[in-house]
Amino acid sequence: MKNIKEITQKELDALKAITFDIDGVIISTGTELRESADGTELFMKSKQLSRQFIENVKELKQYLKVNFSSGRNILYLKSLVNEIFDKDIFLQAENGNISLFEGVITHPSYPADYFHKLQGIRERVKAMMAQGDKRVRGFEPKLFILTTHSEQIEEIPNIVKEADPEGELYCLWTNEGYDIGNKLMNKGKGIEKLAQYLTVSPKEIMTTGNNYNDEQMLKAGTGVTVEPGRVEAEYFIEHAPNELGGELLAQFLLEYYRGKLSRA
Repeated sequence: MKNIKEITQKELDALKAITFDIDGVIISTGTELRESADGTELFMKSKQLSRQFIENVKELKQYLKVNFSSGRNILYLKSLVNEIFDKDIFLQAENGNISLFEGVITHPSYPADYFHKLQGIRERVKAMMAQGDKRVRGFEPKLFILTTHSEQIEEIPNIVKEADPEGELYCLWTNEGYDIGNKLMNKGKGIEKLAQYLTVSPKEIMTTGNNYNDEQMLKAGTGVTVEPGRVEAEYFIEHAPNELGGELLAQFLLEYYRGKLSRA
């Protein structure tokens, strides 16, 4: 891996879009989620984008299309970027399953058996909650994937393996729980879809992430990892523990484009 400072002018000039992951990249991790065992009550609290990042994205849109790709649901993503949302902002939710491009939402088609499998897993995890297992806090509302909020425990991946002998599902630790979904769809497929929509090469889209569900996205585009010890990419960006790598990347790109204008 190379430091982002080693990226060439040719590579930067070729970029047409930038994709940001959310948690741990442009907002701090630490979502609070609590759900009652019977599912009748749900409390969820997350972080917001910083004022500086919002202002930087407003300026960055002069040079690049801006995409946000997350395991979160589409409603959360839309509310997160409401202040900057327009035709040049693209959203991809639930690990590439849902895309919102210029007012149109698209998603893959899954058979009923897929949803039945996810529901069976959900019921078994809910049974753990009903039995008083405090390690499981609840489920994040999603359409096409199942996301538990829990401690990192063997029981949940084991439940997925038992429910999915065909090996069709992934079960990825997110630092706050587990994302469970179809292996055929991931953030990398989402980047390929965005590239096709914009009629550009995937490598003309810079991608940044920090976790296991970002791995395919980082490989598909010109990847920049903010956590090189966890997930690899062509480039990495250094940051202090109290800094967000995605914010620093936005600033890095802006400084390049501003310099390019001043040199023109």
